[in-house]
Amino acid sequence: MVKFTKEMKEALRVPGKGGSLIYLCTSSRGGNPNIAAMRFVATHMDDKILIADMFLLKTKANIKENPNVAVTICHPLDEGRWWVFRGKAVDMEYGFPRDFDWYGANATDILNEWGNWNKAEPPDEVPPDIVFPKAVQRGVVVVHVEEVYSIEPGHVGEKVL
Repeated sequence: MVKFTKEMKEALRVPGKGGSLIYLCTSSRGGNPNIAAMRFVATHMDDKILIADMFLLKTKANIKENPNVAVTICHPLDEGRWWVFRGKAVDMEYGFPRDFDWYGANATDILNEWGNWNKAEPPDEVPPDIVFPKAVQRGVVVVHVEEVYSIEPGHVGEKVL
């Protein structure tokens, strides 16, 4: 069973509103990969990564076909954040039954707290000329992390948790 370390939780919630910058890696049932850089990210409980569902068309299709995903931090050199988090994901969209549960994460709790991320934590550090005029969030991707591996040079592929 995975339990994030304090360092992992901090890395998945770097300073600045809107959270960290991560890569969410998915694959279709047929094996076609997709990697999306995502801005709104946080941890939930001790083994879940939450990612805002904004502009995730291919990613959502892949998650529906194949829930196996990987999440890495975009800038692992910062403070030795050399991890890849592997597990299963679901996109908790509005319209899900409010009692829907994903490995202990409840749809009502997730959507009430994280369902309007951009309003709650607008990315103020992003220059105004590249900020979308109206970000529309359609749900929250919840990743139940089952394994954590190193991507540190010389230790790539070693299981951390």
